[in-house]
Amino acid sequence: MANEQAFRALRLAAWRLAGWQCVVTLVLTAGAALAGGRGWALSAAAGGGIGTLAGLYQGLRMLRVDASENPAGFLRGVYVGEVLKIVLTAALFVAAIRLLQVELLPVIAAYAASLGVYWVALSTGYPWLPQAPAGLASGGDD
Repeated sequence: MANEQAFRALRLAAWRLAGWQCVVTLVLTAGAALAGGRGWALSAAAGGGIGTLAGLYQGLRMLRVDASENPAGFLRGVYVGEVLKIVLTAALFVAAIRLLQVELLPVIAAYAASLGVYWVALSTGYPWLPQAPAGLASGGDD
């Protein structure tokens, strides 16, 4: 039961992180619209969306398996999630370039900013997250 609550908290954290990435993407999209017009705004939205979608996919994919019950399965999920995130990111960039004909500067800047949200969250301990039960952090052996 405690692990299910921890998973629920971590899934919520993944969604919250994606929400913050969306906020940053919207701010950059508005700035890009002012700086370069509609094409830049579309490009910024695409770049931020790519970073947000790929990161959210990886986070939710990773949380499919309980690490305390199946450490090997969890680690496999981390590796598979990372590989699929890279493939998804590349596919979305190709689609954005070919289908949307994005501008390179705003698409890369917004993508980098969406990753920046993730790195800031990691470096600050992501304080706006609900606290997971102590058993999750120690592997459930409390």
